Amino acid sequence: MDLRVSDPGLPTSSDSERHWLQRCQSGDASAFQPLLRPHLAALLALARRHCRDPHWAEDLVQETLVRAFRNLASFRGESALRTWLFRILVRLASEPERWRRGKPAESLGDVDVPDHLELRAEHAAIARELQDRLDEAMERLTVRQRTALHLRAVEGFDYAAIGAVLSCTAVAARMHVLEARRKVMARLEEHLEP
Repeated sequence: MDLRVSDPGLPTSSDSERHWLQRCQSGDASAFQPLLRPHLAALLALARRHCRDPHWAEDLVQETLVRAFRNLASFRGESALRTWLFRILVRLASEPERWRRGKPAESLGDVDVPDHLELRAEHAAIARELQDRLDEAMERLTVRQRTALHLRAVEGFDYAAIGAVLSCTAVAARMHVLEARRKVMARLEEHLEP
């Protein structure tokens, strides 16, 4: 199984994203949902890699959106919006006690954030058993390795972008990805041998 991505570049901003970002930053709260909707499935996928409970994963995404909304005016565009959002999520995931205190979720006012995040259907060719083994292998990785591998294999981030999300160098990000791939492949080979 090849976990590489065919186009491993830094995600780029579209004209539409720049349009919605400008509107948000100029105070138009109605632009927040169209700005972030394209990133929700990816945020949820990464959150599920950090949280074993799907409800906590959705809570983590919601808290990420709250933090993004509060800090969007200070977003300078030095990285892609998606990278910035992933960085918020990874930081929150590393400090669950700071956002899971059982307090009611902070309101975003009139901003319409969906209660349920829709996911794309899984690829039909992946057998459920193999998917379970892959998930099990991913769970055995360290959080940094799991995040790095997810960002590379699923999101297509380059090593510099992964380093930005994990607050490390591109070389360190590459090492996390390589070690994660080695461990996952070793674990999967145990189940694939006749």
